[in-house]
Amino acid sequence: MGLVLDDIHLGTLLLSPMAGITDSVFRRLSRRMGAGAVYTEFVSSDGVIRNNRRTLEMASFRPEEHPVGVQLFGGDPEVLANAARQVWELGPDLIDINFGCPVRKVVKKTAGSAVLRDLGLYREIIASVVAAVPGPVTVKIRAGWDEESLVFSEAAGIAAEEGVRAITLHPRTRAQGYSGRADWDRITRLVEVSPIPVIGNGDLFEPEDVLRMMEETGCRAVMIARGAIGNPWIFSRTRTLLEEGIAPPPPLPVERLETALLHARLEMESKGEPRGLREVRKHMAYYTKGLWHGAKLRQAIFRLEQYAAIESLIRDYLDALSRFDAGEPSHFGPEEDAREELTGA
Repeated sequence: MGLVLDDIHLGTLLLSPMAGITDSVFRRLSRRMGAGAVYTEFVSSDGVIRNNRRTLEMASFRPEEHPVGVQLFGGDPEVLANAARQVWELGPDLIDINFGCPVRKVVKKTAGSAVLRDLGLYREIIASVVAAVPGPVTVKIRAGWDEESLVFSEAAGIAAEEGVRAITLHPRTRAQGYSGRADWDRITRLVEVSPIPVIGNGDLFEPEDVLRMMEETGCRAVMIARGAIGNPWIFSRTRTLLEEGIAPPPPLPVERLETALLHARLEMESKGEPRGLREVRKHMAYYTKGLWHGAKLRQAIFRLEQYAAIESLIRDYLDALSRFDAGEPSHFGPEEDAREELTGA
């Protein structure tokens, strides 16, 4: 089941590349939780060929992350080819080309989804990257620039002609950004005409969403993006749903927060404490979403600058939560009542 490229089994559940999110730590957590394959943050081809330290750091990975793809973006076929050749030396399982990013600073450089406005350039970029590396090349696209320029079917045909092995479709247009609903009917239509395997993407937040997308569209695999932030269990829960017909319940608060602390420790090991804690804050917002007084817990976490203080806060919070659930007086820290501390009451 799932997607196989050159004997590399990517599986059915893939972690989507996300800028500022899918660093090595989050990729490793996602693999532990059942992601079949993971992707780097999207990496600037210009940064690669300039040997920019932070760019090359984003393209690097650890052995336990395999199968792993490096996603590149840019608007110059020659630069992308050189970057792909350089990145391939790092040993990824595949190269993915980003033709989907809608962010203004990317599209103004004729990169990301802007390339879909010029399918001649799109073809040149693909041909140059495929010729540059000996392994699989895949692409990730949007449906088009706007509703008047839907090009996903034509783009898949071009990709197949130039040697691309699989295509991921996020079925919103660039004009939509992340607003509105992802039109999965477009994925269905692409599956019907594409000469290469289609990976579905867009609005996958629960295991049931994944099952429904696969049943409705016929896509070979799915790429989970925002639904995985602060929620790496979506991979294990979805895998169980696909294999056994029922998804386990979401993790309890203690598991969510223990994983958040593990995430923070791994980030610090990787990047040092100040930077590591800055990196994990965006994830903490999701790990705490929906928890008892989660907003107040987040505010308290964001005020702290040291891991030890954050861990102490979370331990006190969990103790208060257990007492609250048991109907006992709950204290957040040695003196203050948890309800008062967390609600400001």
